[in-house]
Amino acid sequence: MMPDMSKAIVGLAEAVESLRAELMMALEAGKDQPMQFSVEPIELTAQVVVTKGADGKIGWNLIGVGGSYESASTQTLTLKLAPVWKKPDGTLERDFTIASAGSADDLIGPHR
Repeated sequence: MMPDMSKAIVGLAEAVESLRAELMMALEAGKDQPMQFSVEPIELTAQVVVTKGADGKIGWNLIGVGGSYESASTQTLTLKLAPVWKKPDGTLERDFTIASAGSADDLIGPHR
């Protein structure tokens, strides 16, 4: 009998969205800091379990802190995410920093 994993797993989409939200908070928190960071590709490695629902839909779920699952059912998943910044005109910019050390007009987003 498998343990109840309903509280110990997180959907992959939910985990990536949470990562995006945390990075956006870091953007805002860092805008007035003297030390700035450029955004490089992000490598996310997690233990996941592949599930299949009664409807036949396959899902990828991250095993949460303190969660466990039979080792035969788990996989190690590594995602390499390349952050991009969506500009007001809809184009995507790959060259940006978490915050700029320049003027107040140049706080967050793509380099000009």
